[in-house]
Amino acid sequence: MQIVPKDVPLHFICESKTLRVVLVDELERWEDTDWRGISNRDAWKALTNALRQRCAVTTFRKAKSKAEKQLLVDGRSTARQLARLNTFLTVIPQSAQCFDLSGVKMKCLTQRLAYRMIRLRNHTVRASTERSLSSIIPEIQGQNGKDASAEELWISLKSKDIRKTISDYMWKCVHNAHRVGSFWENIPGLEDRAKCSYCGATESMKHILIDCQAPGRDIVWDLAGSLWKTKQAEWTRPSYEEILGVGLREWRTTKNKRRPSAERLWRILISESTYLIWCLRCERAIGHEPDPGWTHSEKEIAARWTTSLNRRLHLDMTMTHHRFGRQALKKDLVLGTWRGTIFDELALPDDWTRTDKVLVGIAPFVSDARGEG
Repeated sequence: MQIVPKDVPLHFICESKTLRVVLVDELERWEDTDWRGISNRDAWKALTNALRQRCAVTTFRKAKSKAEKQLLVDGRSTARQLARLNTFLTVIPQSAQCFDLSGVKMKCLTQRLAYRMIRLRNHTVRASTERSLSSIIPEIQGQNGKDASAEELWISLKSKDIRKTISDYMWKCVHNAHRVGSFWENIPGLEDRAKCSYCGATESMKHILIDCQAPGRDIVWDLAGSLWKTKQAEWTRPSYEEILGVGLREWRTTKNKRRPSAERLWRILISESTYLIWCLRCERAIGHEPDPGWTHSEKEIAARWTTSLNRRLHLDMTMTHHRFGRQALKKDLVLGTWRGTIFDELALPDDWTRTDKVLVGIAPFVSDARGEG
């Protein structure tokens, strides 16, 4: 844009319609909100400024012919070669102040947008959050074999496959915002709450989900493992970092193809199991605080875990109904997610989303509390 003279017509051939949609169809909307909420905000503003400086025709369109698509492939190949050689050209935007629009129009300012702008101006990162991210992200990268970012992690916690209540719980885990363990150590008279009521060790969210020997954790993970194995996938108990990065975990076939149905079941299975362990801990440590030594029975734990998974199954089945319009789930997605996990599945029709009494099927539970704890 800056190399070509401003009075020479310029035609962009693009891989997608993004440039045309943003710079033509939605330009007024983005400028009215000062480009808040779009990625590469500064680049979009600089590009719009450069366009307004031009006096010749400028067009954007998607590549159509094979020759045009080959040009895009060659361009990406050249870019990768330059990246390997560390040969980069830093583009410095030549913005004209008269075309530089700044700020948000008052008529377009919402409470949500104003709050975001205030947060950006007063942005501070909690030390505990930084510590959590520094351990979670490398774990995700090691599992998936590719880079992951903090932004992707925060977005993954808002996945539609994770219930809102559980999403809020996991968000607080990443921020280390739950009132457990060291939170109570500096509160006079309540220092004893920093210790696990069952183990006596200093409590933390990692201790509750991974290390605590109280009945509940081992049983829940054993049940989760037995269900996960029905998807013909390898099972190992997830680490604390893997639990918090559950939304980014990728599962692949032996031919290295993604398994979206297995990934969706993983998000549901791990998030529901994690939250149940937390609920069991709260009932034992808070609800039954006056009863030393009180614990849940194995049958109760197994029944509650099964109930939570069956609720998710029936929610998925209900959400396939056409009355939910665009928000309805596709039947193939639901059938693929739960395939292999349904009790007596061979006796059901191919489309069992409208069938009553469909339940998650697991083998009769046998406690293996020795497990990995």
